[in-house]
Amino acid sequence: MATKKRNEELAYEKVKRAIMLRRLLPGQRVTEEWVSQEMKMSRTPIRAAFKRMGNEGLLEIIPHRGAFVYNPSDKELADVFHLRVVLECYAARLAVPTVTPENAHEMERLLDDERKAYQEKDFEEFMRVNGLIHAYPAKLSRNKFLLQQIETLNQWSDCYLILKDEFYTIPMEEVKSIPEHLSILNAFRSGDIEGMTRAIEAHLLSTLDDLSGQRSVFN
Repeated sequence: MATKKRNEELAYEKVKRAIMLRRLLPGQRVTEEWVSQEMKMSRTPIRAAFKRMGNEGLLEIIPHRGAFVYNPSDKELADVFHLRVVLECYAARLAVPTVTPENAHEMERLLDDERKAYQEKDFEEFMRVNGLIHAYPAKLSRNKFLLQQIETLNQWSDCYLILKDEFYTIPMEEVKSIPEHLSILNAFRSGDIEGMTRAIEAHLLSTLDDLSGQRSVFN
């Protein structure tokens, strides 16, 4: 049982990383047989890994056809990011009036961690820190329901980043999220509610525009 679980985790990590590195593209079919031959393991743990990735939104399992790297529509992307704008701007309005120097320092630390993740090309660490940055105002608001919704939307957004973001190929000086997050931080630190909501909206819509512009060679 332990070996089966290890093999499932190994298959999951290998296929997920292949998607992150653009070795598998949105819309591309991924077969149990191919992964089994590549990794020299039985299909049982691979099937379990595929099911897990299907639940996470990385693979689309189509009965009688197989597993495909998920390819979200532009409408799906827009629905998620426009809802994020509404909820994260609302969180900012709740959080900014109570901001302390310690809160601002914590935001600064998160932005430093994000910059380091980019420099080290650590995609998983970037997504972890990015999620913390976007959820931080909701955390300060002490509205647990708002925080839960924002974290759920962040998890969906992580899938879209894995599927479509050009993290590994964008030079550090061309990365948009770092200066955009800095604009959010500056407004957060100065107590500028309107400035922070404008910065949040601009950042999220900029990210949406970048992700919507990506096209698979299989389209």
